[in-house]
Amino acid sequence: VLIAVPVSATESTLKAIRHLVNPGVLFMDVGSTKCDVIEASRRALGERAASFVPCHPIAGKESGGVQHAEATLYEGRQVILTPQPFTNPALVQKATDVWSALGATVLKMRPHNHDAAFAAVSHLPHLLAFAYFQAIAEQPAARDYLSLAGPGFRDFTSIAAGEPAVWRDILLANKHEVLAQSKRFRTTLDQLEALIEAGDAAALEAALRPIAEGREAWSLSTPAVPPGRPAAK
Repeated sequence: VLIAVPVSATESTLKAIRHLVNPGVLFMDVGSTKCDVIEASRRALGERAASFVPCHPIAGKESGGVQHAEATLYEGRQVILTPQPFTNPALVQKATDVWSALGATVLKMRPHNHDAAFAAVSHLPHLLAFAYFQAIAEQPAARDYLSLAGPGFRDFTSIAAGEPAVWRDILLANKHEVLAQSKRFRTTLDQLEALIEAGDAAALEAALRPIAEGREAWSLSTPAVPPGRPAAK
């Protein structure tokens, strides 16, 4: 049973199907946050939460609906499992087998580590894309500016077309980690703005170069588990 609902609806959904949760039946979710989802499963299912394997496939589109379905969506992608000590090991293996059969690479992480990592590489970027597009759209000359936008603008803002209800839930559920990452971003932006304000070309280039080189060296094949954040056993 795969639960694909906004994360704030996890608890009510599990309560509604609690009577179907029997030993040996695999229940999974696809939520982008895990700590809140796990707590919701414990409240809704009690001892039956052993049948629930929290999952997060790192795949998707900004467009929702069955008309955007793609059979190969999970091929070559990563899926994070965050099982708990009480999770049925046989069902964790079954979940691993299911996602692997779809072509995904399956990793395991602790829930808190997952939420911290994805606040940095997913949740904050969505927040920034929403804010950036709005900052353009609310300007008097927005129509003219947007008519001139090219592929870079399109790529940078594409995730701002994500479903607002889904992202409302994610940003609120993981607010502490998202706000921590937002503060880090703000600090870096302030530093770069100060160099621009000072007109210091040499210092600005020196600041930008390692960033550009770091991005050039990075690829989607980079190992997913962040340094210092070990996967769960």
